Amino acid sequence: MNTKTYTVSIKMIGPVFIGGGETLKKQNYIYDFHKSKVHMINGPKFVKFLKAKGLLKQYQEFLRYPSKAPREQGLKYFLDKNIRQNEWGNFISHTEQVHQGKRSGNNQAKPLNDIQLIVRDGQGKVYIPGSSLKGALRTILESNFSGPKLEYNKIVVSDSKPIDEKNLAIYEKIDINKRDKPMPLYRECLDIDTEVEMILTIKDNAISIEDIEKSIRQFYKNYFDKWLSGFKSSPGGKEFALKGGIPENIKEPIIYLGGGVGFVSKTTHYQNHDKETAKKEAFNVLRNKFRKTYGKFKYIPDNVPIALKGTVNQSKNEWYQQGMCTITFNEMIK
Repeated sequence: MNTKTYTVSIKMIGPVFIGGGETLKKQNYIYDFHKSKVHMINGPKFVKFLKAKGLLKQYQEFLRYPSKAPREQGLKYFLDKNIRQNEWGNFISHTEQVHQGKRSGNNQAKPLNDIQLIVRDGQGKVYIPGSSLKGALRTILESNFSGPKLEYNKIVVSDSKPIDEKNLAIYEKIDINKRDKPMPLYRECLDIDTEVEMILTIKDNAISIEDIEKSIRQFYKNYFDKWLSGFKSSPGGKEFALKGGIPENIKEPIIYLGGGVGFVSKTTHYQNHDKETAKKEAFNVLRNKFRKTYGKFKYIPDNVPIALKGTVNQSKNEWYQQGMCTITFNEMIK
């Protein structure tokens, strides 16, 4: 069997969210409103601490009968009333920065909702599953590889090694169109500039690494030329681009990973057809799926989908596309 193995280096240009199916409710994390930070709780240590303090029953009542006042629903409210702040370190596991869209008039942080958590392995370690990268590569290759039919079982992608929690941050979903529209949806993400390595193995010369790289570049070229560049003509998209949301000087191949990246990066309409045909196809699919949004249009909009999935780091005044990464391959010589 002829086998070639490559180190895959992935660098986050936008935050990457790969969901594990869990959602963290505000009663289960500490939100420091003034510092825009979330302190994550070690569950077993927290329960042990509450038992030692005789507060477990009180906490269970807090969960069972939440206050109707939003500011009294979070865990911080319970802790402020019952536990000295210098004792919180006994059960805090780590801390993550929160990045939100438009803030209140005095530029203070907004209240936080439930948080969609990133995937973790059986030991609770953050990682990127090999299936996530392989799925993205398959979408790319199915529309841009012109060689013989691929046997995808001969393309093997490993899970990444565990990723340090210091690389995590919480980002708010923001739809970009005529303006930026923050949505009340928060995701725990791999932060900007996080670098991750995985292993790609190609068996029996199923495809060359050069063809994979070529397909990745072509996918992004179609993505940019036929759809992404169109956002620069809208007020919201123009501002998004000026603040770095649509980078044009990237030399490495671009790939979109994880959830929340949007319709165009997960489908092949804009890869297999010219812009107008792809736009009509995409519009029909989205109109059937989202009648409330797309059913109101009398004509097909200039850009379909009508919203670009972005987010922002307000402290740096930098905007990002959700899930945008660079990817490079280096052969491992035996």
